[in-house]
Amino acid sequence: MEITEQLNKHKFISRIFTVLAQSFLLLIRKVIKLSVTKDGNVVIISLLKLGDSVFIIPAIKEIQKYYQKKIVLICFSESIPIFNLALTGISFCPVGHKDFFFNERIAKPKARKILKSSHPEIIYDFNGVMTSATLIFNSKAKTIVGMGREQFKTIYDIFIPENRNYHLMDIYLETIAPIVPILDRDTIKKFSRSNEKNNRILIHPFAGWNAKEWSLARYIQLGSLLSEKYNVSIVAPAHSIKTDIVKEITDKGISFTTTHTIDDLISEIRKCSVFIGNDSGPVHIADLLGKSTFSIYGPTNPEFPRPLGSQHSYCKSEIKCAPKYNEEFCFTNGGRTGCPSFECMNSLTVDKVHAQLLLFLEKEIKT
Repeated sequence: MEITEQLNKHKFISRIFTVLAQSFLLLIRKVIKLSVTKDGNVVIISLLKLGDSVFIIPAIKEIQKYYQKKIVLICFSESIPIFNLALTGISFCPVGHKDFFFNERIAKPKARKILKSSHPEIIYDFNGVMTSATLIFNSKAKTIVGMGREQFKTIYDIFIPENRNYHLMDIYLETIAPIVPILDRDTIKKFSRSNEKNNRILIHPFAGWNAKEWSLARYIQLGSLLSEKYNVSIVAPAHSIKTDIVKEITDKGISFTTTHTIDDLISEIRKCSVFIGNDSGPVHIADLLGKSTFSIYGPTNPEFPRPLGSQHSYCKSEIKCAPKYNEEFCFTNGGRTGCPSFECMNSLTVDKVHAQLLLFLEKEIKT
């Protein structure tokens, strides 16, 4: 079980842990600030998954506008192709997943050495969890700004408590807001729309965890129905779908493509007009590329991650245990702690999704 889940169950132990962690980190930070870096770089910590790598882009652009300094982005190497789609003038300092241990929670000396080599004067930490806290806690940066959990607040000179009651892009914009002025938030959260229009629909049936997936079988049925009118393709990571299932897909007149890298996925998305998928990183990459998207939501609340703009739509199940308007996940933490039925996804029939999707496609694709 996750450490944070254990602490949430035992409030007294959680409080002791928080006080000890804050005291230890405050002491280190006070000692470090006796000799801080001046005339260094603005360093952004983004050790995030694919979807969040898209969500952070508006905040990075605002940081670039504000500072007349070199901007260095420390991130996992697989996120760099995503950032390159929207950012220019950024220097990258990639780190690997193997540069952290304890299930990627604690930074190894190599990761801290990479941070030091970026010569940070100002750090913006958009993770706010143990992973980034153990990376930056002994940095000589003059100013550290971040959002996250109370246990680590004494690392930061400006700390924004973790608040999940915003759209996920706004969480990152709120982190920089105490320093960086944000003038037109609604506009900067929307990406430019692609002018390319064709008859191709791309389906990506997977997500970050199983509970967010509508199921491959349903997507195949949906693709078969759509193929009567549209050019439909299914894309998936290499080796994620068995050979006999691939044959079933192609036998139904649906083309099938595998990807080995994020660049491969980006290339396939560029070729489509509409992208269909679950609440997942590929949907947000499609949004970044200006494509129309249709998403299927179950245990997550679409108001938090959904792509913004008129060229996007979604389908969700209206059941009693669905997340409320101010909740990002359902009571099972988005299905990650187990669910007795997964009714939110199972109740979304192919016919229901197909009917709603056809109305959207009539507007987005000219046949």
